[in-house]
Amino acid sequence: MPRITRIQAFQVDLPLHEGSYKWSGGKSVEVFDSTIVRVETDEGVTGHGEVCPLGPFYLPAYAGGVRSGLAELAPHLIGTEATHLDVLHRKMERTLKGHPYVKTGIDIACWDILGQVSGRPICDLLGGRYGDDFVLYRAISQEDPDTMASRVAGYRAEGYRRFQLKVGGDPDVDIERIRAVAAELEPGDRLIADANTGWVQHEAARVVRAVEDIDVYIEQPCLSYEECLAIRRRISHPFVLDESIDGMEVLLRGHADGAMDVVNIK
Repeated sequence: MPRITRIQAFQVDLPLHEGSYKWSGGKSVEVFDSTIVRVETDEGVTGHGEVCPLGPFYLPAYAGGVRSGLAELAPHLIGTEATHLDVLHRKMERTLKGHPYVKTGIDIACWDILGQVSGRPICDLLGGRYGDDFVLYRAISQEDPDTMASRVAGYRAEGYRRFQLKVGGDPDVDIERIRAVAAELEPGDRLIADANTGWVQHEAARVVRAVEDIDVYIEQPCLSYEECLAIRRRISHPFVLDESIDGMEVLLRGHADGAMDVVNIK
C-alpha cells in the first residue's frame, strides 16, 4: 500500500468573473482564496484535493487557517498509508483537534490516491453512481430588486432553471426582491430565497407571511436551529437548512423534528 512521503499546499486566487458576490450582513467576496493540496506516495501515486472557504466570515473556516493547519499536520502524516482512510482520519484528529476543514484537502487527495490504486472511480468507492448528471442552481448576488430580477434571463440562457436569490437584509427590500425575481420565472423554474442567517425571527416571520402566495423555498432564515424550526412550523413553504447543519447529530435531529425539506451541504 502506498505510504505518504510528501504533502504540499499551493495557494491559488480564483477571481469571480462577475466581480463581486454579495449576501446577507453586507458580506461580499471578489476573490476566492483556494488551497490545492498535493499528497505524494512512495509508489509514485499522487493525489490532489482542494479547500476553498467562502471568506473568514461565513463559516468557522478561513484560507490562511487551511495552510497553517496543514503546516502543523502534514509532518505527522509522513509514512502513513494513504489508502487506509479510517486510520488516516484518526491520526489527523489525534494530531490536530478539530479544524475539520483543514483536513478535507488531505482526505480528498487520499481518496484520489485510493481511486487510482484500485482502478475504480471514487463514486463507486463511496457507494455507487446515482446518475450521470444533476441539476445546478444559480445564486443571484444580493443587489437591488430590479437588478436581481434582471439577472434571471441571462442565467436561464446559460442553462439554469433553479435560482437562489440572496436575501437576509432589510425585510421590506427582501420582500421586493422575492417578488421581483418570482415575476421573471417561467414554467419549470424554481426559486430559493436564501437569507444566510440574516434575519432575526420576527423579520423572517414577516417576510414569509408577505410572500405566502409565491412558490419559493425559504433557506436558513435565522442564525440558530431553534429559530429556524420556529419559522418552519408556522409556514407552508418548502424549507431548507444550511448553516445550522454542521454535523450528523443536528442532521438527525432536524430529520426527527421535521425541521427541513432539503439540506444544503458544503
